[in-house]
Amino acid sequence: MSGGRSIGAQRQMQAIAQSQPETGPWLALIDAAITEAENPIWDEIATGITPPPDQPALAPILSEATLPIASERAANWVQRFLTLASQAGPEGEPLGEADRIAQLDVHDYLEAAINQDSSRLSGLAISLGVSADTLGALGQLLVMPLLQAARRRFVRVVPTDWGAGYCPICGAWPALAETRGLERARRLRCSRCGGDWGMAAFRCPYCANDDHRTQGSLFAEGESETRRAETCNACHGYLKSIATLRPYASDEVTLADLASIDLDLAAIERGFARPEAPALALAVTLRDETVTASPPA
Repeated sequence: MSGGRSIGAQRQMQAIAQSQPETGPWLALIDAAITEAENPIWDEIATGITPPPDQPALAPILSEATLPIASERAANWVQRFLTLASQAGPEGEPLGEADRIAQLDVHDYLEAAINQDSSRLSGLAISLGVSADTLGALGQLLVMPLLQAARRRFVRVVPTDWGAGYCPICGAWPALAETRGLERARRLRCSRCGGDWGMAAFRCPYCANDDHRTQGSLFAEGESETRRAETCNACHGYLKSIATLRPYASDEVTLADLASIDLDLAAIERGFARPEAPALALAVTLRDETVTASPPA
């Protein structure tokens, strides 16, 4: 385990490796993304992010922002990650062909992944000979280092009264909710950037339904207060909720999401689902540019 990882992430990885050995290939990819997110080059790149002035209310900080990243830097990370993905299972095997990766427009891929643009990802997947679902899932890990750095830069300017169900930094839907501390405050967490924001209990992050009569929960016997899937009959969405005494570190959120896959299966079996479409069109633009470090926002 890397010394840069949080203790919580190290414990999560060890527990998942023991309890879910079948997730080993995917866990290795998460491990690679978490390790890369510790590289200080991403914080340097984040200093060059330029959000547009006068953003409308409830626009994520990265909405319509320009993100600079040199092609060489982007290609290096994408190639290393996709090579690892090619060894993770049959779905990613075509990515092991060097000529296919060499033909990939890495800026296009990263930009599509950040924006969760399914149409662009589908086109890229066809050219690489992999499924769009596979390329999309890999893309969310690929952009984690850049988005984690963006969160570190902008976390101090997130509105304290943020009221939307999507991440105030990168616009993604939450991976899970924490029921945090003795006061059991409800905090939504983003697995891409590590975002952390509050939302009232009994409010669906996807459709804003707050009628408790149309909401429910799924849980294993004896776990109703510690681990459950909150369900909404208005939009048929669900969100996993996990009791924690402290906030998950940013590198723990994706691992906590993977560790609670049993709740996903229980919800999906009963007809609930996470939204397939992103919450909004983020419209981030990547610019090929080497950044000269400047003071954080």
